[in-house]
Amino acid sequence: MEASKGVSRRSFLKGAALAGVGAAAAGMIAGCTPGKTSDTATAETAQAAASTNNSAAGADGTANPSWLGEKPTVDEADVMSTIDTELLVIGGGNSGVCAARRAAELGMKVVVMEKQPEDTWAPIGCDSGTVNSQAYLDTGAEAVDEMQVLNEWQLRTYCRSMPSIAKMYATRSGEVTDWIRSLAPQEELDEYSVYYSFPNGRRAVAINHSGYTSFPGTISYRDFNNTLGKGENQPAWGPILQYSIDESKKNGAEWLYSTTAVVLIQNDEGDVTGAYGKGPDGYVRVNADAVLLACGDFSGNGEMVLALNDEVRELAEASGLDTTDPSGFMGMGQDGMGHKLACWAGGVIEPGPRAAMNFGNGMGVPGLTAIGNYPVFGPDGKRFFNDAQLQFGGLGFMARRARGELMCTIADGKWEENIQNQGYEHNMSSTTCAREWDLVKEDLANYKTGPDGFEVYGFTGYGMNKSKMYAAETLEELADILGYEGEAKQGLLDEIAHYNEMCAAGKDTDWGRDADLMNPLDTPPFFGMAGNTDKGRISSGMVQMSGVLVTDNFEVRRLDDSIIKGLYACGNDCGGRYAVQYHTLMAGNSVGIATTQGYVAGEHIAQNLEADKAAADVYAEKLAKMAEEAANNPAGGPPGL
Repeated sequence: MEASKGVSRRSFLKGAALAGVGAAAAGMIAGCTPGKTSDTATAETAQAAASTNNSAAGADGTANPSWLGEKPTVDEADVMSTIDTELLVIGGGNSGVCAARRAAELGMKVVVMEKQPEDTWAPIGCDSGTVNSQAYLDTGAEAVDEMQVLNEWQLRTYCRSMPSIAKMYATRSGEVTDWIRSLAPQEELDEYSVYYSFPNGRRAVAINHSGYTSFPGTISYRDFNNTLGKGENQPAWGPILQYSIDESKKNGAEWLYSTTAVVLIQNDEGDVTGAYGKGPDGYVRVNADAVLLACGDFSGNGEMVLALNDEVRELAEASGLDTTDPSGFMGMGQDGMGHKLACWAGGVIEPGPRAAMNFGNGMGVPGLTAIGNYPVFGPDGKRFFNDAQLQFGGLGFMARRARGELMCTIADGKWEENIQNQGYEHNMSSTTCAREWDLVKEDLANYKTGPDGFEVYGFTGYGMNKSKMYAAETLEELADILGYEGEAKQGLLDEIAHYNEMCAAGKDTDWGRDADLMNPLDTPPFFGMAGNTDKGRISSGMVQMSGVLVTDNFEVRRLDDSIIKGLYACGNDCGGRYAVQYHTLMAGNSVGIATTQGYVAGEHIAQNLEADKAAADVYAEKLAKMAEEAANNPAGGPPGL
């Protein structure tokens, strides 16, 4: 039998390094197809890469999808300055700040390339959900079981997230919180820190409702007294994180503000050796032993959202929305430059489904379908799901409901007692710190009956704004105010009576609501909110939560699974953190995991860079051997023939 024509180990290694895709990867599906990483990359290789995902290929027949475009080039003659460093961190947000400070304090020479101007720099977010920080434990809270947090993270991602990332969050996020806070003056910490979910009557450390366990541990940073001059109750996380920027500079880190990364620099073997950026004075070249991508997400790029988040695009299409204008699908985050830089260098977007932070804005009724404390009633007055199953963004079935449905949620005069049993999800009622508890109690104490309603702070879900609530002395009056008429009104009243009977029996035989949340609606005054479902706008949400494929050590992987030496990714550039949907086993875990990843990535690179590069070479040899063995054996035949 004549042996099939195979590939040599040398040819595999060269092809993998230069083209970012090897023979072993021919049948894999990529979220992006890497462009040429060298002028020596062949047209045949590019075409093979394009064939791995026809939907991602560009309309002009090139290997790259339209959202990615061609890899930019920079003429050395246009470079105005050159900087040599050991670590280049691209992006100075939550993860980038921590990576820069940690690597610098471990003795590494660090440069940070940050696109925001220095005088207006600000991170995204203000809630930091972390596990067992000493700052939180000092409030009198009990420590949570880290392994329970780890397992809950994996359960919520259907075990699709990388266990190493989930464990990192569960076991090190508290350490990172204390490390960040250690630099801030105590008076500022006292001024801005809001310790969510404790104490204020919390009856348990971890609370399980309908299968989802949530945990205390969130510290929110808010400027309640308008000390910063930007309005009351505004984010105050930036001033706390600024101390870490200053500390990184004390340890030698150089910050290039108003500088946007353009393209990574690679040698003939495909290793990343730096990056070009464009700043106020033109192009700058930063030569580095390693580059860490900490650029954030891609929700600010509507084209990328539609191309990479199938659920957003397909939901829009199923709702009859126009997807030809990507600007209508942008979120509050970044432009996806970190993802592009990685893909141009040979990296690949993690496979779907790809998570977003509340992608389904407008699918339900805000303030109604994510609270969990009180029952939700539909257009006929009937309950239609387990309304205690509180999970941020986890009510995807709402996308399958009809448009324009009337829904309401109703509480009664026992709201203060009943609300004590709520979990710690992101959309819990904002009554779990002393400041917010007092605000809510004040608003509810000053309620006004009638169709004009009254404003209430935070009662109907997490947020910084007030919302409209209605009050009445009887359920009949409240039903009228909320918009229920005729059979629907009678259906609502009958359903509440039935619900109260189940509460008395201690069991929800209709939808399985948890017994500790089965509180009858029988004590005036009665409070309610109502609204109509609307799928007229399907947005990206706050941020997209998917990144590029990485190893357990944050090293960026190619489509053939080989490692791009010298290139790392963390934060929203890093894949393997969430799956399907952002989740909140505790509020603020997005910031919490970003800061933790930045800290651990900076630490790891400072201590293990050369070992990583050596291991990448050994792994490339192993991949080459595997590819050679596969190519030299006929398909379906036994090995060795």
